[in-house]
Amino acid sequence: MRLAVTLGFESTLVIRAVARLPRADDYVLLRAQTGTEGDVKSAETAADVIKALGRGREFAVDIRDLARGIEQLASLDFDAAALAGGPRSLVLLAFVAAALRGAKIYVVPEYAADPFDATALAAAFKLTCLTPAKLRVLAEADGPADEVARRLGIDSSTAYRHLEDLAERGFVKAEKGRVKAYKTDHVVRLLAKLLLQLGAKR
Repeated sequence: MRLAVTLGFESTLVIRAVARLPRADDYVLLRAQTGTEGDVKSAETAADVIKALGRGREFAVDIRDLARGIEQLASLDFDAAALAGGPRSLVLLAFVAAALRGAKIYVVPEYAADPFDATALAAAFKLTCLTPAKLRVLAEADGPADEVARRLGIDSSTAYRHLEDLAERGFVKAEKGRVKAYKTDHVVRLLAKLLLQLGAKR
């Protein structure tokens, strides 16, 4: 696994964060390029982290131009991203780049003992292309198609068709048993509900 890690000026926080994440074969340390004296400090931080990890390379992301920054990040090859520090614009760009490539996304809060997996939040990008009917089914995707249909007051075949399409797109998982049941991440269900609510207000 190649892990991209955002960093600021605090090497200890990043080293501690990386130690709590799944082991990576390689690290790409993302630092902000701002055209200020902070560039030197973030380069020093990257060097300290690389020395502590025994491997990795730094990559400067130009955050003065968001389009340029996302283009730079899109050129990188990584399987997961750890949002471990740095300017907000760097963290945001890394999140977007990871979401677009379907990479695992970890958030490393300063106040918590362990990083948490925020990959499900990236689904918000993909959910916006779903129809309201599919979003309604996704918001209730927990159980067999006939139960989902009953909760929504729709025909079972319609619910089944939507659930199969959502499974094909990777939004839900079909669990085969005596009765085929569908499951999705609770964050994805919540995002679907929020998109429906926001759409109703427009």
